Amino acid sequence: MHLQRVFQTVLAMMLVAMAALAQAESDPRQVVIEAVERMTSRIDAEREALEANPDKAKELVREELVDLVDFKRITRMVMGDYFGPSSREQKYRFLDVFRNSLIDTYASGITLYDGQKITTLPMQDGDRKGDYARVRMEVKTNSGKTVPIYYTLFLRDGQWKVINVYVNGLDLADTFRSQFAQGMQQYNDIDKVIDNWSAESGIDTGLKEGEQQG
Repeated sequence: MHLQRVFQTVLAMMLVAMAALAQAESDPRQVVIEAVERMTSRIDAEREALEANPDKAKELVREELVDLVDFKRITRMVMGDYFGPSSREQKYRFLDVFRNSLIDTYASGITLYDGQKITTLPMQDGDRKGDYARVRMEVKTNSGKTVPIYYTLFLRDGQWKVINVYVNGLDLADTFRSQFAQGMQQYNDIDKVIDNWSAESGIDTGLKEGEQQG
């Protein structure tokens, strides 16, 4: 399925919100607030270059995303039952393919951020449990629709890392895990699933094509 333009906008909002989640152990929410301010300023300042050069957009996303996401943990989640039987080389190859696919997907929509309102919600009871935390946000699209985004984070070596994202009720880790399982049903070959992987495939946020338009 072709990645919806509105989903690209949501991805841009997600990246903006994630920009400094890897710091401030005691208060993930405050980190998100500071990240939004920093990343929106950077996108606005570099917009012309980002729009003119896709590689520049990928470079920005790589700089901001790679250190914030626990790709090893997510790789295990996405491969699901096929993680154990896969070889060490297959695990690391899929990690690399998955990471690059996400970077390409984020980069394709980052400049769609043009001032949409992002609200970081107050922490509630249950949002912090041991080494896990949940940061809840709301993004208002240009059409006025409010899109909820939840981040699940894991505290590893004193650093918060994103391990899952929920967009408008869609569990992205579960979606990618189902995509991997469907690939195995189609190819019955882990290497072929990896070779044909795309983060854009099969994602449906439940939003309609025109809902981000004003």
